Amino acid sequence: MNHTVNGMFCELLRVALGLSQVFPYIPTDKEWQALYTMAHRQTLLGVAYNGITRLPKESQPPHLLTLLWARDAEAIRGKNRLFYQESARYTQLFAERGFRSAILKGQANARLYPDPFSRQPGDIDIYVPGGYDKVEALLQGLGIQNLKHLTPHFHDVEFVNEKGVLVEVHHKLASATNSTRLLKSYDEVLKVLESEIENVTLTPEGFYSPSIRFALLMQLVHLYKHALLSGVSLRHYMDYYMLLIHSSEDDRRYAWEFAQKIGVKNGCAAIMGVLGRVFMLPQEKMLCRPSTFYGKILYKDAFVEGDFGARKAYKCGVFKRWLNDRVKDFRMFPIAPRYYLYKEFNYWICTATLIPERIRRRKIAL
Repeated sequence: MNHTVNGMFCELLRVALGLSQVFPYIPTDKEWQALYTMAHRQTLLGVAYNGITRLPKESQPPHLLTLLWARDAEAIRGKNRLFYQESARYTQLFAERGFRSAILKGQANARLYPDPFSRQPGDIDIYVPGGYDKVEALLQGLGIQNLKHLTPHFHDVEFVNEKGVLVEVHHKLASATNSTRLLKSYDEVLKVLESEIENVTLTPEGFYSPSIRFALLMQLVHLYKHALLSGVSLRHYMDYYMLLIHSSEDDRRYAWEFAQKIGVKNGCAAIMGVLGRVFMLPQEKMLCRPSTFYGKILYKDAFVEGDFGARKAYKCGVFKRWLNDRVKDFRMFPIAPRYYLYKEFNYWICTATLIPERIRRRKIAL
């Protein structure tokens, strides 16, 4: 059933985006419930509901489920309105204090969707140049108290505002995790991103949005990193699909040169494989020739683990959890061999150094 539901879900997304005019299924009530659960895990409830509204009556979900889905979609629309307002408000607040900002991902991506209010938002990512010290002083000067990641080792400072919105203020454009450190040079990645972020435009919504070229570069690193570390949902792939659809040939050529330069060719080919399989992205709009083999790995991972590994089961036994993690990491070996070897080497070094502590506590898992 899972394989069938995966195919149904991808077809529903194509209908929602206008890529297909026909939904070739009449799901059972049980299958519709599975599709709803999948849309929730993939953080695509709003987009998927747009697909439902385009279906003939006999192909739509049961009445009660349709009402529930409609309620969720309307809540997402309201959340988007709030996020647009808050993005504009922080842009103005920072500008009044002499800081020019840019909204990363999130609402900047949502503007590219056929229905900009259907994308399911999570937080507001806003970049403020000047470095950690200046960003910290700015936020403290605004009287924001509940700051997290208050250290220059992180790439952002987080807080939840009075309206319950999670805001991440970035003082770096990429985080220095193991996957990015294994790229040719983390500093080189930052250098390219920082030069491209200069090209921003003020949107009608009242915030600055980076160029498509910058978004292609930055979100390629972001997507690659999280696909390796924890798994990402189809929403992140849909974001990248929207960027590619709105990109120029020069933008795509530049992004592919960037991907080769930082050593993520296989990862890029895998991502293109997913975009071709799920969203029927034509090859002329891709950064490179897609890899069916690598793409299948990421495609399966998106359904197995959900958004940022949300489905990852840690309630299972220690040995099963250990085995699942090893298998998951090994599957990524063809896509990122250096990353896999580096991560496994560090894992076994850490395991060895913790043996005395495990003996002392008489516990296998710490």
